[in-house]
Amino acid sequence: MKISRLTVILNLLGILSFALSARETLAGSFPVTRGGQPACSIVLAERPSHAARLAALELQSHVLKISGAELPIRDDQQATSGPRILVGESAATRALGFVSAGFAPQEYLIAFRTNAVVLIGRDWEDTPANRQEQGRTLADQRLSDLRHKIDYWKTVELPGRGSLELELPGIHDDQGTCYAAYDFLERYCGVRWYGPSDLTTVIPRRDDISADGGDIRRSPALKHRNALSLASWPFLRGQWGKFDNAQVFLLWRRLRLGGEKWAGNHTIHRRTIETVLNDPEYQAQGPAKGLNLCYTHPKLVQAVARMARDYFDGKGELPEGFKALGSYFAVVPEDVAKYCACERCKALLDRGKDRKTGHFSSGEISDYWFSFVNAVAREVRKTHPDRFIATLAYWNYAFPPRDFEIEPNVSIAPCLHTCAYAINDEVRENDMRLYQAWLPKAKAPMFLWNYYHHPMEPALIDKWKCFPNVMVHETAKSARMFLRDGVRGIFECGEQDQVEQYVMVKIWDDPSLDTDALLKEFFAGYFGAASEPMSKFYALLETTACDQSLYPPKLHKQDRNIAWKNLGTPDRMKQLADFMAEAGTRAGNETERQRVALWNNSIWKWMLDGRAEHEARLDGRKQATGPNP
Repeated sequence: MKISRLTVILNLLGILSFALSARETLAGSFPVTRGGQPACSIVLAERPSHAARLAALELQSHVLKISGAELPIRDDQQATSGPRILVGESAATRALGFVSAGFAPQEYLIAFRTNAVVLIGRDWEDTPANRQEQGRTLADQRLSDLRHKIDYWKTVELPGRGSLELELPGIHDDQGTCYAAYDFLERYCGVRWYGPSDLTTVIPRRDDISADGGDIRRSPALKHRNALSLASWPFLRGQWGKFDNAQVFLLWRRLRLGGEKWAGNHTIHRRTIETVLNDPEYQAQGPAKGLNLCYTHPKLVQAVARMARDYFDGKGELPEGFKALGSYFAVVPEDVAKYCACERCKALLDRGKDRKTGHFSSGEISDYWFSFVNAVAREVRKTHPDRFIATLAYWNYAFPPRDFEIEPNVSIAPCLHTCAYAINDEVRENDMRLYQAWLPKAKAPMFLWNYYHHPMEPALIDKWKCFPNVMVHETAKSARMFLRDGVRGIFECGEQDQVEQYVMVKIWDDPSLDTDALLKEFFAGYFGAASEPMSKFYALLETTACDQSLYPPKLHKQDRNIAWKNLGTPDRMKQLADFMAEAGTRAGNETERQRVALWNNSIWKWMLDGRAEHEARLDGRKQATGPNP
């Protein structure tokens, strides 16, 4: 059909007039539901992005649980009257001047316009080229492995709606529209995701939902947010209660975890030495043969640089064992203190003999390791100046090299013992020395590998029960410092408890949030009538675990005796027992009782068993040695 020039002009003028009038902020509040009935529609493109489809479903399901009202989901080819929530790019958002490509990665918008709310951001496009993108994470997963598939209605505990197979946006795929929807649900609907199930999610019940305010255009403060826990350790697993992996995968999206692509982990290790880097010319000499390579050998530099170039050029999959995501190719040695004994390597290794610190983190081999990393980076920069070699600042190469600068395309990730900061000044000060030393030297984006594995990991390995290492205020303080210093991303190595994990993730997103306000909101919303004793229970755990006077000098860490002789004393256990009993009495409804029970059966039972095991050991020693004379 031929369209006249006049018709085109009139249509354009109409769109322009609508767009200009729509830029006015909505007068009054935007109605989502009224009296438990829908007051608006959700509008998507006819072929929405994965992020927009998920965002629309999440809005619909949460509003349904809050109010009982089911917001209809329409596509932009259907006639829709009345207030609309425009989710993701569509003809309607384009008429308002909003397109997904107009946003920076991870940026999103909540915009109030006449009779409409716009929820939009940059979203990943499902194209063959994007599907073929290669990469492997810290855990050796492909990007495609992180586009999890779930049965949506089963996962959100609404199985009566049938089955809906859904591919979630990849953890590291752009999904700004989802971020906008989740911000909307938190900000205007009062939803809080403290765990993966309905029981561990705060969903206020009310008939009327509305939203108002100015436009919100933002992105998460931390760009790479890696706390992708499946709750494999006792506290988080017990506090979350009953859940499945699909629910955890959805929780990761709700908490805006993932973000920018980055990977940095051990890549040159026994497996890759045997299978990929097995050229006899650059094998390590001496006892390190088969464990490490000759990091001064020019041929090794060329071999690793070639793999990095092949990855950046999209030439097939990464060799098994290597990690790289986005603009970052990881080069990290084997986790063993055995190195090549050739004269070139020995000369560099000798430079670090005076760089021991008395701590795990030192600079003994920094000149040796970073001279190799620099050599690879220089080669890669010749052909890919906008790409990075990612490496760790870890163990005996934690401090910067002393005698040369780091190449501008080397992305450093210091490994920091954040789980010890509240109780071990010496460890924290040593960490801060290396961290502060890297800040001016690292020209490329800096990431962090933050340890949260002590004391739980050694306790699990050696089969004893530690006192809960709650240090939520110190964790939040450190997170704010890292963001203030311009750290690009953080990997959480280990697991915290339910509250500290949540607070850390929220600070990663917005460091202006107040820690005490987050804690107050958690206990009030989660435990309701039982909030006061549960808050006191948690606060006593924190003040006890963070009291340096309870740890012997020079040790400043838990072992099984310190845990229950110094921390979990009979008097403290009596106080904690009283708080837990009071919470059980105060809980005002079945949901509150179940939440108290989760903490009782996870943290408190763990502590009771730990104390009982300690007393049994004492009794056994008395029986073995006999009564005191």
